[in-house]
Amino acid sequence: MISFFIGSLAACFVLAVANGIRLIRDDSVGHIIDDDIETEQRQDQGAFVKLIDTLGLKGQRTLRRLYGPIRLRALDRRLRGAGNPEGLHLDLFIQREAGFVLLSIILLFIFIMLHRPILGIIFAIIFSGWMHLWLAQALRNRQKALNRDLPDFLDVLAVTVRSGLPFRNALERVCEHFEGPVSEEMLTALHEMRLGVSRRDAFTSVRKRCRSDNVDTFVTALLQSEELGTPIGDALQAIVKEIRRERAEQVRREAAKAAPKVSLVATITMLPGTMILMIGGMLYANRDVFARIFGS
Repeated sequence: MISFFIGSLAACFVLAVANGIRLIRDDSVGHIIDDDIETEQRQDQGAFVKLIDTLGLKGQRTLRRLYGPIRLRALDRRLRGAGNPEGLHLDLFIQREAGFVLLSIILLFIFIMLHRPILGIIFAIIFSGWMHLWLAQALRNRQKALNRDLPDFLDVLAVTVRSGLPFRNALERVCEHFEGPVSEEMLTALHEMRLGVSRRDAFTSVRKRCRSDNVDTFVTALLQSEELGTPIGDALQAIVKEIRRERAEQVRREAAKAAPKVSLVATITMLPGTMILMIGGMLYANRDVFARIFGS
């Protein structure tokens, strides 16, 4: 326990030293840096995150070389698929990951000196893989939000299209009144179409970024409607019905899987209590009989 406390204090000391180095560097060259926008975006972040970013300044180039161009492109696609959470682009993600890796190495050496190598290895594994765990959770949260919000978004879009507006104008109008990942992806597709990208390519990119079955259903039906010349409003209504039907089936499947677990937990928790109450009641009701038996 004492070693753990000393190791934690040592880690805080390392972070404080890194912060001091950052302050010294800022006093000498901070007025020359013109990255005011990025500084304002980080003002609301905690001190720990800022210190991690400071630690990662030196190691980000090495980490980039270790990744290689192919893995960097794959990581960039994952970040875009997660919607660049907290404004993290590829460079900042690499910098922050390098900071966590450096922190894990420092903690590992500290715990080795304290003769606690196993504890150091555990901390090193956790901190070195922390950013990827965080990104995986961000991806899951974004997909849940996409699947939850898409039917309502398409419902409003179908009504707007049926009112007589062209599809692109209707999509812009609906995006103005919606927030969340669905609106963000649609705005990205609209921006690409303004730059000259075809509707097919723009929404195909949306499908690749989202990696959601519901989004895939929407994009497929939309492109088929464009090819066959069917009314988009009718196609959107059909998509919404299909998505909600699949969602209801998924909920029923999850409920069916959860029912045995709930029954098992209820049995495990309720059975001992029920037995205790029954035995206790029986003993209390026959306390005179037991008193005569054991008293004699």
